[in-house]
Amino acid sequence: MSELLVVDKSIFHSLCGCDDKLCEFVKNYNVVLPNALAAECLISENQEPSKNPVKLLRGFDKAIKAGAKMGYSSLKLFREENQTLCTAKSVVDESTTKLIRSSTLKSEDDFIKQEAECCRKTFEPIIKSLLEIAGVLYDNLCKRDKLAEAIRKKKDRIRRFDNWIHATDQTMQNVISRLFSEQIRRHADTNWFIWHLSRLYFAYSLDLMFIKNLPGSCVKKDISNDFYDLEPVSYLSRADGLLTNDKKLQVPLAKAAFPKKEVFVVDTSKDVQHVLDDIIDIIPESYRIE
Repeated sequence: MSELLVVDKSIFHSLCGCDDKLCEFVKNYNVVLPNALAAECLISENQEPSKNPVKLLRGFDKAIKAGAKMGYSSLKLFREENQTLCTAKSVVDESTTKLIRSSTLKSEDDFIKQEAECCRKTFEPIIKSLLEIAGVLYDNLCKRDKLAEAIRKKKDRIRRFDNWIHATDQTMQNVISRLFSEQIRRHADTNWFIWHLSRLYFAYSLDLMFIKNLPGSCVKKDISNDFYDLEPVSYLSRADGLLTNDKKLQVPLAKAAFPKKEVFVVDTSKDVQHVLDDIIDIIPESYRIE
C-alpha cells in the first residue's frame, strides 16, 4: 500500500488554478483532501475569481473524480467513536468518495454545505470550552516563574508548540473529561482520533493565550478558519505525511504533535507548473500509487 498524503488548502488553492495540473497530481499520488477543505470551499467569501466558492468546489470535485480521496469530517469521526466506543480506523471516507465519483456536482445544495453547518454548530461550544480551559491552564503555567520565563523566550513557534503539546499531554485526561460524555471518558486514549483532535485544539488555544498576553498584541476575533486548518494536521494521526505551505500554523503544530510523521513544505507563490514540479521533487516514491 502507498503511504497516505494529506493535502491542505494552501496547496489545493495553488493547483486549483489549473485543473489539469491538480488532476495530474492526484492521479499519481495517494492523496486525501480534508473534509474541512470542502467546507471552506463552500463558505469562502473571498472576492478573488480564483477563490470563488463555485470554482473551488468544482476543482475539489474534479480532484476526487481524478483519484483523490475524500476525508471524513471531524464530526463524523467523533460520532463514529462515540457510537462504537472504538478508535476510528481511517480518515478516508470511502463511501463519500465513491458517491462524489459517481454523481454530478450540485454546487447550490451540496451535502457538504449542510455538514459544514452541522460541524460548526457541534464544535463551536467545544471550542469555547477549550479556550476557557486553556486560559486557566495558561495562567497556572505562568505562575511557575521559571517556566513562564522560558516560554516568553520562545519566539520560534515550533519550539512554543513543543511546550504546548507537552503541557497538553500532561492534562489530556482532564481535558477529555471536561469536554465529553462519561462513556467517551472511560474509553478514550491516545489511539482515538478525537483525542488527537482535542490535543491539537488545546495546544492551539494555549498559543493563542500566549499571543494575547504579549505587549501590544492584536489577535483576530474570528479564529474559526484556524480551527478548520487544524483538521489536516489531525489527519496525521492516521496518515503518513502532510503537504502544505502554512508555515504559521500547520507546519509548527504538525512537527510538534507528530514528530515521526513527514511534513512537506512547498512555496505556493510560484506559477502552477513550478509548484507541481517542486511537489514532485520532494514527495517520496512511497506516496505514489502503485
